[in-house]
Amino acid sequence: MIAEFMPYEIANAEPSVQRHYLKMVADGQSPRFAEMCALQQPPGTRGTDRAFQQGRLDGNWMDEMPVHMARRIAREAKASGINITGKQYMSGLADKRGHCDPEAWVSDLSDVKRVAKKRNLQVRGIVNVDAIETPPVTVDLNPKIAKDLAKKEMAKNPSLSMKDAISKVKEKHVPRWKRKAT
Repeated sequence: MIAEFMPYEIANAEPSVQRHYLKMVADGQSPRFAEMCALQQPPGTRGTDRAFQQGRLDGNWMDEMPVHMARRIAREAKASGINITGKQYMSGLADKRGHCDPEAWVSDLSDVKRVAKKRNLQVRGIVNVDAIETPPVTVDLNPKIAKDLAKKEMAKNPSLSMKDAISKVKEKHVPRWKRKAT
């Protein structure tokens, strides 16, 4: 097997690791199993800090950004009192402050889970967190305001009773999805 057909980690490993990999494949082992044994590390799995941190160590995740943008984000976050060392900015967790939100800078999966649960966010990817569905808000019109508006309705239509006028006012002034069941 030529090095260009080897998995990236094997191709960039020392020759003894490459030989071990090639011997295992030649003996009939699957390439994935041979890679795991040759590197002496388990495969990456979803939901682990290893999978989350892969490709993000030492702040090199900012290297993919334009230099001026990465510097501005780091400068503004530090000015907001955030220690960004060993952390990544996750825009999906941020509130309206964006990169100046301290909870949007996470160091591991437990931070992601904590912030997602605290802010009731739906997160899908390396870690899954479900948002809790909240019941719709029910509101009612202030009784004094309802009565005043009902009197105006009754002035327009004298045949209405106070109860019917209040019902008509609520129908008109309270959004349907916020109405309290009466």
